[in-house]
Amino acid sequence: MKISLVDLVLLFLYFYVVSCNSSRSQALLPGHFLSFSAGDTLVSELGKFELGFFSPDTWLPGARIGFDKSKNTLQKLTSWRNLNDPATGKYSLQLDQNQNGELVLLDNRGKNWRSGPWDEGGFDSLAERKGVFNFSYDPTKDSKYITFNVFGESDISRIVLDSQGLMGGWFWSKDHQKWQFVLFGPADFCDRINICGSFGICDITSAPPCECLQGYEPKYKLDWDINDYSGGCVRKTPMQCGSKNVGFVRIQNVKLPTSSESMLVGNDLICEYICLSNCSCNAYAYSSGGQCLLWNGDLFDLKRLPNNSSQVEFNLKLFESSNKGKKKPLLVALAASITSAIFVCGTCCYFLWRRNLREKGILRKKKFREMLLSESATNLAKPGHSSNKGQEKKSDIELKFFELHDLKVATDNFLLDNKLGEGGFGAAFKGQLPDGQQIAVKRLSTQSRQGIREFKTEALLIAKLQHRNLVRFFGCCVEDEEKMLIYEYMPNKSLDYFIFDESRKSLLDWKKQHEIIIGIARGILYLHQDSRLKIIHRDLKASNILLDEDMNPKISDFGTARIFIGNQNEAKTLRVVGTYAYMSPEYALAGLFSVKSDVFSFGVMVLEVISGKKNRISYNSDSPPNLIRQAWELWNDGRDFELIDPTIVDSCTNEEALRCIQIGLLCLQIDAADRPTMSSILFMLSNEGTVPSPKHPLITLTSDSITMETTSSSINEVTITAPDVR
Repeated sequence: MKISLVDLVLLFLYFYVVSCNSSRSQALLPGHFLSFSAGDTLVSELGKFELGFFSPDTWLPGARIGFDKSKNTLQKLTSWRNLNDPATGKYSLQLDQNQNGELVLLDNRGKNWRSGPWDEGGFDSLAERKGVFNFSYDPTKDSKYITFNVFGESDISRIVLDSQGLMGGWFWSKDHQKWQFVLFGPADFCDRINICGSFGICDITSAPPCECLQGYEPKYKLDWDINDYSGGCVRKTPMQCGSKNVGFVRIQNVKLPTSSESMLVGNDLICEYICLSNCSCNAYAYSSGGQCLLWNGDLFDLKRLPNNSSQVEFNLKLFESSNKGKKKPLLVALAASITSAIFVCGTCCYFLWRRNLREKGILRKKKFREMLLSESATNLAKPGHSSNKGQEKKSDIELKFFELHDLKVATDNFLLDNKLGEGGFGAAFKGQLPDGQQIAVKRLSTQSRQGIREFKTEALLIAKLQHRNLVRFFGCCVEDEEKMLIYEYMPNKSLDYFIFDESRKSLLDWKKQHEIIIGIARGILYLHQDSRLKIIHRDLKASNILLDEDMNPKISDFGTARIFIGNQNEAKTLRVVGTYAYMSPEYALAGLFSVKSDVFSFGVMVLEVISGKKNRISYNSDSPPNLIRQAWELWNDGRDFELIDPTIVDSCTNEEALRCIQIGLLCLQIDAADRPTMSSILFMLSNEGTVPSPKHPLITLTSDSITMETTSSSINEVTITAPDVR
């Protein structure tokens, strides 16, 4: 292509062009091109242009995001409505005018994510791509701006706010000769605003993810037991202003809370003294630049960061009461008298307590059973809603209640030899009823992550479902402190027990594996469409697919399932539950779930069955690619047959196996709208028609990150490679 010194040329690829005769040409963005000679005074730096000159969702090196109060101007990023519609979307990225150099992501309901305040050299919680993206902050009296430039392994880059509200940077890797992507945020569940309430801290590596700061406890303990952390935490001991027992505890590697005030001071001791002298100050932080950050009132939106990722130390004010004085003689005498009286009264109360214990236990058991029976299964779609027509719904629910004594007899008092397995909910035991029926007893532990709501959901929901590919439910037991669910016994355990074991995977030939895939699809289709309730499972994975004596698959574990009512197609939650390796990106990042979330999980299982490999995640560039990326690249290169497990190669029909791989990839498309429904999937699995080609990059999730190709061990840093479409 010949470029003159005066022509304006539109380019549709993002790259740099250098022409001859000492002239310089530079592509700015798809659809924009700037050409000028060496002697021209035309601006040659991208930073001189205002952000609005480019696509509103794209931030180029040198361009500014920020505001100028004196000119009443604001530069920000605005997302597209969707991948194919450049109309203004619901997300925007801008510099918070009330904070110290903090980027905030907003939607139509308010703040959705924040980068954390600026510290010398960058943002503590922003997963910066070291060696590529270099941010800088330029504050003045009336204006504040954030810019970035690139250096190191790439000359070409841009930052984009996509239609799903994700901020990330694209850069051209010289070493790999391809575009790569770094996800800045929101990178995980804890990245969203105020997940754990006041004085709570979120840690994505912990289960549950929320905990109270040192010296604090949950404000509403019962809410925390059912994973509702919005009430936050309160002090265990009230603060006494001016007390000598007030001090600070240092908390490292944490994203600083919202709503701080800042000032320049000489050193950290002065900063500590200022906070100590102010009764309303609860914490302070001191940066190397002499900036003192103070927090008055409640602390919100704290997040645990990876080790050594934050250079700013956060100091929390604590109060410890000191009552360690010597006992006085009068107190000793009083204590002796009180002890004697307590002993006499205690003896009498003990016998009364023993007499009433059984009656109270029976009453508690009765109340819990009534609570279960009065709950409409449809109401499970509405958290916190109780039916006003409980009596009308009782006849609609057929729940059998087992006695604890009978289950102890059936399992030999939960004998260790009868233990089938253990998970986050507790343990499962094999048992046998007096009529010879073999059962599996799911016994929830007192520390179980499965709360009252999950127990009710599983008991009420599965009692209404009947399908050959769903595990059969016999009833439940609620007695004393015990909560148990009773199912039919599955002698062949779960799908993962076979497909991931080198010695056992050979027991499943291709014909049986194909039948298992189709059986799982039929079970999910029943949940989504054919039952009288529209149910989203939300935790489909290989370990939740049980196998009966004939190796027929049965879907289990409905504790996290949700019901959609009427024409409802999508819902949003702050309680993201499930297993990250099987979780769709829109659910893990934004809490959005639908039938297409289950479709994504099904796609992961299909690839696992065919390959005999888990969808593992690599944390550095030298590690092997994860299963989804491996399948995508092999399919793109026309080598998808290499994904097939060698143990089934001889027994499988090549065309049938490759067809399943392509169907699995269709289920894993990043845009939920592009994924097929379960009815379409079942049709493609059972017929020989043409299968569409998958499109869009694929994403997999882990408990620590949203990852396709991760190049460091940072929890927040994520790299995604954009594949070429075959």
